[in-house]
Amino acid sequence: MVVSSVKELEMKKWLAAMFAAGVFFVGGFGQASAADWYYIDADADDAAWFIDNSSVYKTDDAATVLVKINNVEGFTYIYTVRIDRKEKTWTELDTTVYSAAGVALLSSKDAQKPTKIEDDTMGAEVMQALWGK
Repeated sequence: MVVSSVKELEMKKWLAAMFAAGVFFVGGFGQASAADWYYIDADADDAAWFIDNSSVYKTDDAATVLVKINNVEGFTYIYTVRIDRKEKTWTELDTTVYSAAGVALLSSKDAQKPTKIEDDTMGAEVMQALWGK
């Protein structure tokens, strides 16, 4: 009877481990598990810019979107950005920085002050991708 309960306990542990592995495998983990990253362009420092199509919330006046920047040093920056189309401003609502291995190094939920989006900048290219023209 003791052997049976030990085997049952081991089986339950094994099933729990398999379930946890399945959750990670199916549900994903890391920085971009459910994202649909669309390449925008590379900036002057050769960092690649993307927007997450699955995160876009857009009206005629404004948009909120995840923006990812992969720099040449291997760091990834993911920002939640609010863009005011009429005012042509960019507001970073939160930021997370990841190492090349995908480990979160820094995270901030502090919204930054809006900055003006100038012509011929990456912000202007993001606006172009969101609204055209």
